Amino acid sequence: MQKTIHWFHHTIQGKPRIIAAWIAGAILVFSAREYPNLPGIFVCFVGASLRYWASGFLRKDTRPAVGGPYSWVRNPLYLGTYLMAVGAAMAISQWALLLVISVVFAMIYHFIILEEEVKLEKIFGKPYVTYCQLVPRFFPRPWPAATETLLEVNPEKEHLKFSSELAAKNKAFEAYATFAVLMAMTSLAAFAWKLFQNS
Repeated sequence: MQKTIHWFHHTIQGKPRIIAAWIAGAILVFSAREYPNLPGIFVCFVGASLRYWASGFLRKDTRPAVGGPYSWVRNPLYLGTYLMAVGAAMAISQWALLLVISVVFAMIYHFIILEEEVKLEKIFGKPYVTYCQLVPRFFPRPWPAATETLLEVNPEKEHLKFSSELAAKNKAFEAYATFAVLMAMTSLAAFAWKLFQNS
């Protein structure tokens, strides 16, 4: 069992994970039979916005990110990605695909997040352990952690403020670009499907 988990863990790293994301995107697009609906578009947009927001606080390997969405949840980037995926599935009313996405996402990112937590604890030590006690891993708190406690984790007050320069450095715009492409491609696929049906 341990060998199976070890093999799966290494299989989902790096390029295989990126390829899997492209495959999932292609399946979403080619599954479209209806034009994207507003609730799904909204959820997908919220996911993209969460990724953009989180990117403006992420300073890799310097101090733990605790500002903005990081005061609600420890992995807002992954949560944003998940919301974008399920939002796209909702938008085209592919409920079975939404369920599959949720299961596969949980399987893959469970291992990724656990490995990152070990790495971050080695880098940041006790402050990161304190942060993990304050903020949940994936499902957000109903309200953000108190500023005073967050400053115990990361005393840099500037890190509690959103930085557009940092967001640009972290390529935050890619979240909105992905959102636009997903909605455009699913709309085009739905149009092609309806054209085929009427021919």
